[in-house]
Amino acid sequence: MSGELVHRRTLLKTAAAAAVGAPLASLASPTSAQAAGVYHVAVCEQARNQILIHPVAPNVDWSPATRLWRWTPPAEQAWGMLSDVKFRNTTAFGWVALVTASGGKVGIVNMGDGDGLLWQAQPNGNPHSIERIPDIGVIVTASSEQRDPKAKPKTRDAYPGYLTIYAPTNSDDPSTLAQVDTIDYQGAHGLWYDGIHLWALGTWTITKYQITGSHRDSRLVKVWGHTFPDGHPFNGHGLDTDHSDPGYLLLTGGGSVQRLNKSTGALSPMKPSSDGVKSFARIASGESFWQQAASATTHTNYFLQFFDSSGASVEHRNLVGYGYDGQFYKARLSSVDFT
Repeated sequence: MSGELVHRRTLLKTAAAAAVGAPLASLASPTSAQAAGVYHVAVCEQARNQILIHPVAPNVDWSPATRLWRWTPPAEQAWGMLSDVKFRNTTAFGWVALVTASGGKVGIVNMGDGDGLLWQAQPNGNPHSIERIPDIGVIVTASSEQRDPKAKPKTRDAYPGYLTIYAPTNSDDPSTLAQVDTIDYQGAHGLWYDGIHLWALGTWTITKYQITGSHRDSRLVKVWGHTFPDGHPFNGHGLDTDHSDPGYLLLTGGGSVQRLNKSTGALSPMKPSSDGVKSFARIASGESFWQQAASATTHTNYFLQFFDSSGASVEHRNLVGYGYDGQFYKARLSSVDFT
């Protein structure tokens, strides 16, 4: 490991935490870096099965020299096809990365201490998202397919997919996590905790949950939900906060990007909008970026598209100097500040 990488990772628990604060707090107001047009983007890159973080700044390529962080999972089938990453600040470990892999596994990466896995589990069913509930340390994952590949074919009323809930006996010790519940959820793809409620997105529904209980008694209780009409599945995929206004969530579906008013439940289409968008992120200034699948049969793309606050395309970014074309599956605004 190079001295440069050691230095950068050391910053995760010190200067970075002081500059930004906990990720949930950072969603409430624009950061100075975002306001200045410089921010960091994390991608799930499937050509080499890795998580990469690069800066977005004028005249700065996404190259190995500008890379801020890289993580690769253990070399096993269940860790194949990384599909989601989120960054959360914890009391016991500082910054951690929450990761999922379509191969079947999920985990918590200790970013500030050798990038080792603090915890991993195998919910199976093509995991597509993960979230952590602070203070109580509960982990929730979203799987988009049936637990058993030999199960009956999909139907409208028995669509595969489920949420898996893991709860600890010690909220500061991920090694005490154990599965305590599952919830059937059609085509579960997206999860986001906004500091009060956990939101889940699937094929037909967007749902708000309250977290009740503590430790191994922790459970999800449905508070509100919207179901798209029969014959018109939303085919939900990506779920994120709107960093320009945390009163809203951003949803990507089979053919559109929608903005959800969390107070009223009202949905409105976002600009731009198009087919095959796997993830969509909007920064504090209103600028945005998305990952759009290259085709109906290819879920990845070698570049991310960036837009100004009006929704007009301004640039795209791809890997430079890596010796191969990246294959991006999902992209998020990184809440970790490496400056």
